[in-house]
This record gives sequence, structure tokens and C-alpha cells, in this order.
Amino acid sequence: MSLIKESAIGQIIRLQIVVGVIGCVGLIAYDQAGFALSLLYGVAMMVVNSLWLARRLDKTRGMDADSGKRSLYTGAVLRFIALIVGLGLAHLAGLHLLVVAAGVFVSQAVVFVSAVVGFRKEYKGGGLG
Repeated sequence: MSLIKESAIGQIIRLQIVVGVIGCVGLIAYDQAGFALSLLYGVAMMVVNSLWLARRLDKTRGMDADSGKRSLYTGAVLRFIALIVGLGLAHLAGLHLLVVAAGVFVSQAVVFVSAVVGFRKEYKGGGLG
């Protein structure tokens, strides 16, 4: 079964999208459509990053420890490079980079909060799923 379809990662991706859409709607309500597009771009970069990470984790199943570590580190480097390229494209497109960074931050905050909630659930014996 794909990690994207499993509850934890799928839920994180859905929450990232929901938070991004709520932020965009809020900015549009304050007549800040340019900022809304920039925020959406930052959120979209992190959603793609999460999907890419989930696919990489799927590929490490069944690998020995060294190959798995090598695969995960390679994926981290590639995702970092993609993030820098994405920010460069945002700059070239004329998006507001501070708001793009806010979208990235909000998406990563969703990941952090989801992880904390998941760890608390696991600690209490509920499991991660």
C-alpha cells in the first residue's frame, strides 16, 4: 500500500491543502489576490515536497539499512535543490517572496503539529494510524 494512501501522510497533505486554501480565501477577502497567489505557491511547493518524500519513503521499503539511508539522504538533497529552484521561479514570476515563505512556513507548521499529535497518540497507546 502506498504511504500517500495511508492515514498519517495522506492526512498531513490534506491538512496542508486545507490550511493553504483557508489562507488564500482570507487574503482574497482582504483584497490581496497577489499575496494569495504567493501564499498558494508556497503551500503548493510544500505539498509537492511532502508527496515526493512519501514516494521516496515508499521506495525504501524492503531496502537494507544502508541503501535506505542513502536513498533518503539523496531525496533530501533533491528536495532542497527543488525548493531553491522553486523560490527562484517565484522570484522570476514576480511573486512576493515573504508571502511565499509564509506559505512554506504554514505548511511545515502543519507537518510539525501533525507529528506532535501523532507522537502523543502513540505515547498514549493509540498507534500512529
